[in-house]
Amino acid sequence: MTEFTIFPTVGSIAQKQLLRATLNMTIRSVSQLIDQHNVSSVVLEIGDEYFVFSVEDLLQHLHSGGSSDTTLAELTLRKITCVFENERVLTAFEILENNGDRYLGVVDSTGSLVGILTDTDILSAVDPTVLVQKKTIGELVTRIEPVTFTADWILDDVLNHLQKMEDSIIVVEAKIPVGIITTKDIFKLISAADTTDRPLREYMTSPVITTRVSSTIQDALAQLKTCHIKRSIVVNQENQLVGVVTQSELVGFAYGTWIDLIKHHAGELKELVAILDAKAKGFEKSSLTDPLTGLGNRRMLDKRLADEIGRMRRYDAPAFSLLLLDIDFFKQINDTHGHLIGDEILKAIGFKLMSAVRCSDDAIRWGGEEFAILLPHTLLEDAVEFANRLRNTIEDHSFVEQIQVTISIGVGQFSITEHESQFLDRVDKALYLAKHQGRNRVVADTSTAPVQHLVMSI
Repeated sequence: MTEFTIFPTVGSIAQKQLLRATLNMTIRSVSQLIDQHNVSSVVLEIGDEYFVFSVEDLLQHLHSGGSSDTTLAELTLRKITCVFENERVLTAFEILENNGDRYLGVVDSTGSLVGILTDTDILSAVDPTVLVQKKTIGELVTRIEPVTFTADWILDDVLNHLQKMEDSIIVVEAKIPVGIITTKDIFKLISAADTTDRPLREYMTSPVITTRVSSTIQDALAQLKTCHIKRSIVVNQENQLVGVVTQSELVGFAYGTWIDLIKHHAGELKELVAILDAKAKGFEKSSLTDPLTGLGNRRMLDKRLADEIGRMRRYDAPAFSLLLLDIDFFKQINDTHGHLIGDEILKAIGFKLMSAVRCSDDAIRWGGEEFAILLPHTLLEDAVEFANRLRNTIEDHSFVEQIQVTISIGVGQFSITEHESQFLDRVDKALYLAKHQGRNRVVADTSTAPVQHLVMSI
């Protein structure tokens, strides 16, 4: 089952099973080959160039009075334009339209031919849901009245009406299609060395697959794909012939509609992308932010730790340090003054931390009354100095209702030989020791291994 993509690559939809021919093959043998494999063309590789011989070339040869015993070497073959397999299908469509070709070669990065692209392949990749589904096939029917014949006409007399691959001879009775002869049928005649001097009724396919004038474009596309036909024979409610819409016209309409939609909605799409991008950034920010203090949260710290550890290991960059700090006797503040006052103090502490750090640092609410500060490119000695300045700033400040607050801080420097969890455990134990030994102090872990040697400062 084809997986629809709005603009697939040509390599993903091209015909990969190539039918190759040689210059010494005759028109009849090529016709037999095409008929046996149920394709519309063969490919020839001459030097580093690629050529194609198709249904249309055969018809042109016959109309000019050529023999079916003529070899391909005696003909002027059509060189095919090639595109790389990673090109988008819109590019291929534009080339086919501009050049008036039916075939496009698909090459890999080495220039080797890996496939052939036709309108049929493009049509198979069209997603009907992107079309204007209410548009009917009747609105696309050409204004030129189709040429029709009755069943008693001799095929040889009307064969000149078959010039292109999508052309057909439609046989009618009282304006109702009763039979059809396609270029594929002519191939079969030539490959079987049959004559063309009998009435159309002896060659035509009957009954004819038709499409109601009220059918949608989506219905018509589905019919072409399901029935493997190259044209919609459009009829009215009385089954009388209205016109013919070819496969290439449907493809042109489909891609024209896509392009018009894109052009028409380009501004809206750009604005929508900007809105969605802003929302995505907003969601990302909210998921990494503590709603009370506006600082980063635990997820933010995990992310930033991973960034800094990765930077050290990739680039042998300078070490970083981490502060874990806790508000001393915070439970007593909540019990005495209430949780609203406690929240105001937490917000004020958060503001102090944010004001104290550099742009490259990260102030985090670890949880509850605990905070963390990540100091990139900072060795332990400098981190301890910063921690003491911060401790003094908090101690000297009068918070809401003149409440005095102190903090205890644990400090550690990351070692590239340890795991993140070991590092956090070391700093957490330093904080525990700071509180255990009297609070309102900084304790630094000077080790780079689980065995600790701690220094304190007050």
